[in-house]
Order: sequence, then structure tokens, then C-alpha cells
Amino acid sequence: MDEKQKKVLSKFFKNYPLIKYKKGEVILKPGQEFKGIAFVKSGYAKMYTKSKSGKLLTLPIFKPIFFYSMITAMMKKKSEHYIEAITPVEIWMAPKEKTLAFLKTNKDLSEKMSSFVTTEMMSLCCNITQFVFGDATVKVSNIIHSIAEKYGTKTDKGTEIKFKTPHKMLASMLGLTRETVTLQILKMEKGKILAKHGRRLVVRNMDKLKDLGTL
Repeated sequence: MDEKQKKVLSKFFKNYPLIKYKKGEVILKPGQEFKGIAFVKSGYAKMYTKSKSGKLLTLPIFKPIFFYSMITAMMKKKSEHYIEAITPVEIWMAPKEKTLAFLKTNKDLSEKMSSFVTTEMMSLCCNITQFVFGDATVKVSNIIHSIAEKYGTKTDKGTEIKFKTPHKMLASMLGLTRETVTLQILKMEKGKILAKHGRRLVVRNMDKLKDLGTL
């Protein structure tokens, strides 16, 4: 979604209540549903599920709230996932019926949103190959490159991811141990592919990282 589309949506959602969440606060649990359509003003969240044994599987999506609230509302389904703030998060909450009516009046916006969802799904499908068949180097490189490409900011040091990416969280995306993820990141730091700015990861060489994450 480009800045023009975000401005159009923000103008609509500003008419409704703004809800604030602290870092680490759970926004949604399995079995719950949004009280409308939620649009993020600021912040990032992670989306994950838990197995019966308590094992976590985190999805590589950090702005899931708007589209997930749309999908669950349209399908009339309750959530099957947890959504948790990984930074302070602010969301506007608008009634489902009014949001859908607004989108129907803006054909260009609806088409761009459909295109965005399709692109995201294709990206996830493409990454599945690396997650299933890749070794630890391929998996870790691929996920960091994907996150940096979508949620990174260009700086004089490289591409800095806008939020902390704990090794435990990366491990839960990839089915690896935290120790394995740490080892791979240390190797890439020694190879001058990655660096750290405080507690955030910085990709110093996106091309080399992409090559490492490709089968």
C-alpha cells in the first residue's frame, strides 16, 4: 500500500476512536474478534499461533492488523491467532459496515488493496520453499532479507529494520533453535553482511544477504 492510499484510509479512520497498546500487550487472542475494522496509525505487531505443547509459530508479517480485521470480519470468523504489539501500537477502530461501504465508493483503493494482498500471499508462498528445503543459513538469511526489504529504512550504515527482531522470534518463524539463529547472525556479522545499531539489525549488504537466502 503506497502513501497516497494510506492517507485516504487515514482520513476516513480518523473519524473513529483511537486505541493505544503498550509494547508486549496482546491485541487479539484466538476465539476473539475485532470490534470493527482496525487501521494502524503507528507501530508494529507480530502474529503467531501456539501448539498444544506451547510451541510458537510466528508469521513473517508485522503489519497484520488492518487486513486481518478485514478478512475475519468479511468471513464472519473469530481469530485463530494471537496478535501482540512489538512496539507501542495505535489503531483506529471503525464499524465494519461503514468501512466496507466506504471502500465500495473508492474503486481504485479497493483494487490496490486486492493487489497488495495478492502480492503478500505470493511473497509468503515463495518463501515457503526456502523455509522447507533450505538449511539454517538459507532460512535465516531469507527471513532477515524479507523483513528488511518490507520494514527497513535506508541509513548511512545500511538498511535498518525499524523494530527489534529477537533471535527467539526469528527462531519461531523458522522452526530453528534460538542458538542456531544466533550462530547464523554472528557469522553474517563477521562477514560484514549484518551489523547492529543498538538492539536493531542493520543489513549492510542486501545483495549478499539475498544470495545467501536463495536456494
